[in-house]
Amino acid sequence: MPATIRCVLMGAALAAVACPDAMAQPVVAAAATEFKAMDTNGDGKVTREEYAAGARSMFDKMDANHDGRVTAAEMEAAQRAIAGREAGGGELSAAEKIKAADGNGDGVLTSAEHASASRATFDRMDANHDGVLTPDEMAAGHAAMLKK
Repeated sequence: MPATIRCVLMGAALAAVACPDAMAQPVVAAAATEFKAMDTNGDGKVTREEYAAGARSMFDKMDANHDGRVTAAEMEAAQRAIAGREAGGGELSAAEKIKAADGNGDGVLTSAEHASASRATFDRMDANHDGVLTPDEMAAGHAAMLKK
């Protein structure tokens, strides 16, 4: 098994122990999938630049009508398409996620608001402040972010 996949799986297992509630498995799985997609050079770490590129890609996937703004309905549809499920079990709703990053309070998420929130999210998840995320940091960060 390649080292990167082994690291992602180990991080997922540790996050499952740290977050034993019913939402842990989907959140851990999502974090592991996201980590693998963002670690474009396969070194087992996600840099600030890799994270920003992944965030831009996610915004583009959510922005179904390509107007540079994401509504709660677009975010929910993207979550269903990507994760194959609805939010639930204590996870933040799309509207709540948007509200947390919506700088002007208009109820939609712009590309700039999403980029700003993504930078702040990276900084919160980077527990040891070394400028890169490990699979463990990403899994723990996702679990903490998605809970009400």
